[in-house]
Amino acid sequence: MKRAAICLFSLLFLASCGQTRPVEQANFPSPSPAPAVTPSPSPAPESTPPEPLITQAELEQAVARAGTDWGAMGIQAAAIQGGELIAQAAWGWAVDGQAPMTAEHKMRCASLTKIATALSAGVLMEQGIITPQSDLSDCWGVTVRNPTYPDHSITVDMLLTHTSSLTDASGSLAALKGSAARQRLAGDGFQEVEPGALGSWCYNNYGFAVLGMTLELAAGRMLDAVLGEAVLTPLGIDAAFEAGSATHTGLLCPLYQDGAVTRSVPEQEGYVRIDQPGYRGNFYAGGFTCSAGDMARLTALLAADGKYQQEQLLAPETVAYLEQPLGQTPDGFLQCRPLRCRENMYGRVRMYYHTGSAYGFYGLMSYDPDTGDGVVVFTNGARGDIDSWGVYQVCSQIAWAVYGQAE
Repeated sequence: MKRAAICLFSLLFLASCGQTRPVEQANFPSPSPAPAVTPSPSPAPESTPPEPLITQAELEQAVARAGTDWGAMGIQAAAIQGGELIAQAAWGWAVDGQAPMTAEHKMRCASLTKIATALSAGVLMEQGIITPQSDLSDCWGVTVRNPTYPDHSITVDMLLTHTSSLTDASGSLAALKGSAARQRLAGDGFQEVEPGALGSWCYNNYGFAVLGMTLELAAGRMLDAVLGEAVLTPLGIDAAFEAGSATHTGLLCPLYQDGAVTRSVPEQEGYVRIDQPGYRGNFYAGGFTCSAGDMARLTALLAADGKYQQEQLLAPETVAYLEQPLGQTPDGFLQCRPLRCRENMYGRVRMYYHTGSAYGFYGLMSYDPDTGDGVVVFTNGARGDIDSWGVYQVCSQIAWAVYGQAE
C-alpha cells in the first residue's frame, strides 16, 4: 500500500524485458535414486484477520458523541480500512423532527466536490482526452492568457492546484455560465500573479467551475457521464453534481444552519443537469451530492491506488498524479491536485485530505496512503469551529476516534 508521495504522472506504462542465461550443466555422475518417501501433510496455517480499525458500535458512539458535543442536526460517518469500506454510522435527523438520518441519505458536500471533479479529470487523462498541461485555449476556442504573463499557457494542472491566476468570480451566478466564462478567459479575468507558481496559490472556487466546464468541452460529454461510467456506476454510487439529477432524490437532506433551513429539498431538486457540455459551471466546485458512504468509496479508491474490491478502476499513475504535491501553502498544507497533504496528522506519518463547508454542511474526507485507512464525515447544522489544521472540530473528533489515537 505504501507508495512515494511525489510521483511524476505518466499514462505510458514502461516495461523492460531481460533474459536469464541458463545455467550450464556439469558432467556429474548420475546419483542413485532415493527411496520414495510419502510426505506427511501439514495443516495449512490459519490466517488471522487484522484487528478492526473501529467497530460498528464504536463508530456509532463516536458519531453520537460528536453530534451532541457540536450541536449537529445530523451526521454521517464512514470508516475505511486497507482500502475497503468497513463501517458506516448515522445519527440525528435528516429532516428536523421528521426523518431520522440514515447512511443512505444524501447531502450537498460542498468543497469535497473538488475530489469528484479531479477524479473526472483523471479519467479523461487516462482516456487520452486531456493531459495535465492541456492549454485551456484548445478547449474554449479563444486564446486564454493572463495579460500580465502573455507567454504562460493556462493549463488543467493550474486549475487543479489553485494556481491558474484566475480572479475568483464564484460569487456571481452570471460569471458561472459558460458564455461569461469564455469572455473572462479571453479578457482580463485574471490577477496580476504568475500562472502556475506556488507563490500565486490562492484557493479558487471559480477555477474549479472553469475546470468542470473545460473537461466537458474537451470530452464533449457531461461530467456526470464521464465520472459515472468510469467510477460511480462500478462502485454502485448514486450521486450527481446537481442534486436533482441523482436517481433517488427522495433521500436528499435539507441543509441547516443555526436551526434554520438554508437549502430545502425542493430547491435542490430544481438543480437538474442541462445536457450541454460547458453550459454552466455552478456545481463543479461545491455541488456534488451523495452520502458519506459514497464519498468513502471514492476515498477508498484513492487510498488503494485506484483499486476497489479487486477491480482496478483508475491507474495507480493517475492516483499518484492527484497526490503529487506542488508545494506548501500559507495555510500549512502541501497543495496536491487538489488533495491536501500533511505529516503527523491524526497520529499518522502522512495524511491526504480535503474539507468542505457551505450552508451549514461541514465535511472531511481523509486517508492514510501507507495503510489504506480512511475516514469520511458529513455533518449538517453543527457548529463550525476549526482545529489547528483547519479541519472542522465536529469532523476531527470522529476522525480521531477512527484512526485510533487519543486527541
